[in-house]
Amino acid sequence: MKRTDKKAAPAGSADKILAAARTEFAEHGLAGARVDRIAERSGVNKAMIYYHFDSKDKLYQEVINLVLSGIADFIDRASTEADDPVEMLEKISGFYQDMFLDVAEFRPIFLRELAEGGGRLKESFASILSEKGIQLKMKAIIDRGKRAGMFRNVDSVHAVISFIGMNIFYLIAAPVVNQMWEIKDAEKFVQKRKKAIPDLFLYGLMAR
Repeated sequence: MKRTDKKAAPAGSADKILAAARTEFAEHGLAGARVDRIAERSGVNKAMIYYHFDSKDKLYQEVINLVLSGIADFIDRASTEADDPVEMLEKISGFYQDMFLDVAEFRPIFLRELAEGGGRLKESFASILSEKGIQLKMKAIIDRGKRAGMFRNVDSVHAVISFIGMNIFYLIAAPVVNQMWEIKDAEKFVQKRKKAIPDLFLYGLMAR
């Protein structure tokens, strides 16, 4: 498709498209999503979607990339803003809970990706999280606590994987868990998990 002159692109049109696309992909998946509906939702001309993103597939990948970039940027900051490993882990856990509340549409996208093999997630993780060395920075938080005598001599990689799992399990499985445990106020429950997850996780780490 022939591209429009860049001067014709309205300010903020890409952000409007991404927000609308996130909702469309959450409701219909990549295969069922329609560019016409994304254009209608965003109030942006259909041609402008192709101008910014070239294709529906690239727009979908960018929706995934945007969320993972937000995670990577926050962990990058949290791992350098404070020397206290406990404070770092508490900040990261709080961020995970807020992120999945603020970007609730990402949950069905994430689940569909996992069900289909997670190819696009793997691509994004490789290009975004690995590029910034996020897995190494998470490991370094645990290692720092071990060197300071705060944490037991645990396997840091297993600790990081367990910490991530504790943070995302409920956020992914919320509809089932809410029904099983009769959780009526999911947002209030998530707010409590901000403190519960670090408390449970750190109890297992702390030297005693």
